[in-house]
Amino acid sequence: MMKDLFEIYESFRIPNFINRRFKPDFLNQTIDKIIIRKPEIFKVEKLGNSFEGRPIRMIMLGTGRKIILLWSQMHGDESTATMAIADIFNYFSSDIDEKKKKDLLTKITLLFIPMLNPDGAERHQRRTAQFIDLNRDAIALVTPEAKILKKAQNEYQPEFGFNLHDQELSTARGKKEISAMAFLAPAMDNEKSDNEVRVRAKKLAAFLTERMLEYVPNKITRYDDEYEPRAFGDSIQTWGTSTVLIESGHTIGDPEKNFVRKLNAVGMLSAFYAIGSERYTGSDISTYENLPGNSERAYDLIIRNVKIKYKNGDTTPADLGISYQVDTHTTDTPVLYEVGDLSPLIALREIDGGGKLVDEEDLKIEQEIYLKKYF
Repeated sequence: MMKDLFEIYESFRIPNFINRRFKPDFLNQTIDKIIIRKPEIFKVEKLGNSFEGRPIRMIMLGTGRKIILLWSQMHGDESTATMAIADIFNYFSSDIDEKKKKDLLTKITLLFIPMLNPDGAERHQRRTAQFIDLNRDAIALVTPEAKILKKAQNEYQPEFGFNLHDQELSTARGKKEISAMAFLAPAMDNEKSDNEVRVRAKKLAAFLTERMLEYVPNKITRYDDEYEPRAFGDSIQTWGTSTVLIESGHTIGDPEKNFVRKLNAVGMLSAFYAIGSERYTGSDISTYENLPGNSERAYDLIIRNVKIKYKNGDTTPADLGISYQVDTHTTDTPVLYEVGDLSPLIALREIDGGGKLVDEEDLKIEQEIYLKKYF
């Protein structure tokens, strides 16, 4: 199924998103224009308001007994999966695969919360308007957004959950490869023990891994499973919903992450069909468990082969490791993070400095580097 969806993706991809930074009103308007084409299959429910009064909505499809809850952008600057969700809505509102879709929606019920933290999205920041990391509020529940997610899980008791995020620029441990996507079946306790709920999540993660590796070999990783009870993925797993964390990574030459967005859309759709048919149950858990973990962060840019010119007249050959990443979003400001031999490291973009002399006074670690002066 994923192969077919991968090949036809452009036919249901929404062109509205010029880049990954968009406001809540724009997203809601985009979604409304999609679902109005087939109002008979979509139901929209307002779950409540954010701290600053912005509506938080749930979009529902299907009537099946297998309930799947998906929430995206609980960190306001992590929007890749949100765009993929809009693509998924467009798939269901199109004339593509009509018979397959109709059959699927009799087996599953889909509950989407496309943007859980609209106040953060408005500012393009990770945290809520209360300065709180929403993904550390599953116990205290001091934010209205956390209360909304908890209530939705409690009310609908979904069998499956998809916790959708963007991850920092990372590599696959032991490989000189940038992680395009990371999966995790979150732990439920400090011992990282398994029960039926977590095993089901691992099987679904294994199913996704098997399919994704065909398109991004060596670039799928396993996210750290250290138990964090304040995190919603861990807590919702504990509350009985088999939860898979999907962390959207990066691919070289794709700053707006359109290819990773595509992987999200076709991957989630494939998972829906696999849940409906229970095909995922045949996946080998070891496929997921043997994935390499996320390793040290890569760089947005490595400038190789420059020479640092010191005040005493000495020069030293070096590479420069530069990042535009702040948490999981991209800024316009290049920040210098490392100087020296970076031969084991990888970047989304690399350029040859050609032995150019760079003055030591222009190299300040973890501060802006003025690239235009030299390159």
